[in-house]
Amino acid sequence: MSRPGMIRTATNNQLDGASSISQSVTLESTAALELALQNAELLAQQIAGSLARLGSASTTIENAIKPISGSTQTYTNISKNVEATVSELEGLRLHQAVFEEEEPRIRRDNLEIVEYSQSISRLKAAIKSLEGSTLKSSQQVTLKMNQLINTAVSNVRDRYRKTLISVSPISERDNTSEFVSEMPEDTVKSLSIMVDFFMVTDMSAGVPIYADIRGKYIIHHLSVLSEAATKTEIKRVNGFYRKGTSPFKLYMDNLLRAMVTEEKMIRAIFKAKADIHSALSATLKDLEKSFQAAVQAINTIIRKNLITDCFYAYDVIEQIHVASGEILLATENPVFNLESCSKDLRKTAQDSFHEILRHIEAVVSGLPALPVDFAVLDITKQVTAWVARLADYDTTLASLLIPLGAPSAWSLRLSYHSTFSTAIGSSTPKSSYMGSEILSLFISEIFDDLLVNIEAKARTQYKKVTRVGLQVIANLLYLERGMRSSPEISAVLMSGSGIDRLDKIRKRSLNMFLDGWKMCASYLMDVTVVRSASTASGGKAIMSSKDREVIKEKFRNFNTTFDELAAKFKEYNFTDAELRAYLAKEVAFVSPLYQRFYEKHKAGEFSKHTEKYIKYNKSQLDQILASLA
Repeated sequence: MSRPGMIRTATNNQLDGASSISQSVTLESTAALELALQNAELLAQQIAGSLARLGSASTTIENAIKPISGSTQTYTNISKNVEATVSELEGLRLHQAVFEEEEPRIRRDNLEIVEYSQSISRLKAAIKSLEGSTLKSSQQVTLKMNQLINTAVSNVRDRYRKTLISVSPISERDNTSEFVSEMPEDTVKSLSIMVDFFMVTDMSAGVPIYADIRGKYIIHHLSVLSEAATKTEIKRVNGFYRKGTSPFKLYMDNLLRAMVTEEKMIRAIFKAKADIHSALSATLKDLEKSFQAAVQAINTIIRKNLITDCFYAYDVIEQIHVASGEILLATENPVFNLESCSKDLRKTAQDSFHEILRHIEAVVSGLPALPVDFAVLDITKQVTAWVARLADYDTTLASLLIPLGAPSAWSLRLSYHSTFSTAIGSSTPKSSYMGSEILSLFISEIFDDLLVNIEAKARTQYKKVTRVGLQVIANLLYLERGMRSSPEISAVLMSGSGIDRLDKIRKRSLNMFLDGWKMCASYLMDVTVVRSASTASGGKAIMSSKDREVIKEKFRNFNTTFDELAAKFKEYNFTDAELRAYLAKEVAFVSPLYQRFYEKHKAGEFSKHTEKYIKYNKSQLDQILASLA
């Protein structure tokens, strides 16, 4: 077989022989190839049959293996679940051991507070570890642990309560006059530790329990004292309440001590500002109502006898004011304002100003008659005693008067402005008053009110103003003596217009009493002219006949009037020697007038018979005037 493209170089014979050989070889190869292909096809068919059988077998195997594989996976998951459950059970066993360890300790109830805190911390840690567990037994253990924690907190709460009760005893038979509200230092420290415990275990325990027990304790004991203050009979001296004798002062002293001490202890026991404020407010919340009730009870008692017991009101108001100031100094946050609880009592005290003036008017106008011996009236003695008591409450009275404004707010005497020159105006603004000034106005208004009514009563009884003036002077002198016996009242009157008003009253009443004596003195007013005589007349003074008659008439009138006045003066049945001496001194003003008149005319230029007209010489007149005293 030749390669394609090769150049033939052999002869033709060679070519023909070679061709025959090539053809023979080709036929053999073809037959062999076909046989091989047949064998290959047969083999392929055999392989395909084998593959078909193998596919069928693999399907059978797969169907047989699938269940086995699923079971194996399930068994694997079960194994994992079992392992997890075993682990949880092991943890639960450990936590159960914590519970079993802490339960007997907590239930013995003899642990220190720090030990309770440690036990609760361990229990809470165990509970937190069990939070993800789905085991019912875990839930049961968690429940028991929470119950045990509640038991521990309850034990501390009970101890807290018992500790407070031990220092806050309440007895129905307790009638002690004072109570001790301050706790021992060790107790305060112990309570503070328990409050810190509650801060992390039971926020609802610390403040409410403290406020409940301490609040009841304070209210109980103060109620005993306030009841005593309202039921104890008022001590009166000469008909008036005496300053500082009321049991209300004891109540106020204990109230003040309770409020100051309680805040001090609360600040030592509680740390948080919010808790301090809450504890104070809750503990003393009923104290304000109790205090208001006590003050109102006092107010009711005072209103029944306002004229005599108004000083009780002044005293209580003063005590409340002092206590308020001390509370502000001793505490940081007073729970309530004491003075705001006494508004009704202050109103009663202010009403007393009108009532005193009305009482004076009613008593004087209700008298059947004024004493003919010009004795001091009982109401004058009562007023003097009133005013003496007012000095004890000068600051308090000023604080009550100033808010009322001008005197027109409390004066009744405006109707007397036209008849009595001492009446005060009503337009002065209140901002212009100082405490002592307005108190001076008030005291002088009381005097004014009394004397105005005495004058009005006397005018209905007497026709002559002399006796009217006598009645006023008699009572005025008694008032002045009372004022001199009280340096405090004198100082108050001197600090304002009070003294000036009394001076005006004195001048007015003296003018009425001296009305006749002034008429007598008028006869001594000499307007006659004595001319110098000429040398021819021998040097004697010359007086006209008309002037001589005038002088004669003056002597006659003076003598008659003076004798009548002196005799009438001696007829007065003065029970007050000081009054007699005072009036005798006042009428002696005629002595210098008579001396001047006498010296001018004793030479006898108006008459040759002077003895007929000049009845008294200077010495004789003075003796008569001196005898009047």
